[in-house]
Amino acid sequence: MKKNGMLFKNSIFSIKKCFESFMNDKLKEFNVTAGQTQFLHILYKENFLKQSTLSKFAECDKSYTHRVIKELLDKNLVQVSQDDLVSLTEKGALIGKEFDKQAKKWHKLLFQDVSEKDISVVKKVFETISQKAQNIINNMEKK
Repeated sequence: MKKNGMLFKNSIFSIKKCFESFMNDKLKEFNVTAGQTQFLHILYKENFLKQSTLSKFAECDKSYTHRVIKELLDKNLVQVSQDDLVSLTEKGALIGKEFDKQAKKWHKLLFQDVSEKDISVVKKVFETISQKAQNIINNMEKK
């Protein structure tokens, strides 16, 4: 069983790293990192968010979010209102839109030769593992 866990971990990590490399290549003209584009894409989809909410969407800690937002402010890709709402500038929205386009392209390339049956099996496995992971966390919080 331990071997299977490592297989999932290594596969997920590999896919994530490949996606980041793909996006870095496709968005290199914009001079942004994969981490920065993740925030731009979230804001592109959501329009504006408080930094704390943005941290939750990005699944990272608030200090990392603060650091990335500062970098994006320096690049004039986001703006922060007085009530701490982060939104995209016109240039940031352009990158968010391009990220969305390239992410769809990645998805199409990744799944072009994978059968619906295989996708269904993997989906079921990940749903089961995700639910189990959530149950573990919920039980920890009760103690």
